[in-house]
Amino acid sequence: MPVRRKGRRYLRIRVESPRGFTDKEVINSIQRGILEIHGVQGLSQIEPVLLEFDEEDQRGILRCNRDRVSEARAAITLVTAIEGTPAAMHVIRVSGTIRSLRREVETCKE
Repeated sequence: MPVRRKGRRYLRIRVESPRGFTDKEVINSIQRGILEIHGVQGLSQIEPVLLEFDEEDQRGILRCNRDRVSEARAAITLVTAIEGTPAAMHVIRVSGTIRSLRREVETCKE
């Protein structure tokens, strides 16, 4: 019997802070936020992966499980500090394909 692939959703995120952060600092803060709200089981169900992060613009693409988008959004918006520096994260857009988010970024840069 064939196994069905897991559905994914892609979230375009933006970080606002007085200083810039690296991709590792951002994903660590997202994972900590998910752990605080939903625990280890929630983290394993959401499966967050930071696919891209532009350190200059402080924007990136986060992949998560399709059935857990609302939990991922909640954890992202509740991040108030990264590495001890005050910061805010915002979900700009959610998409079913990474291609459409990348296309949006390309049109904004032109």
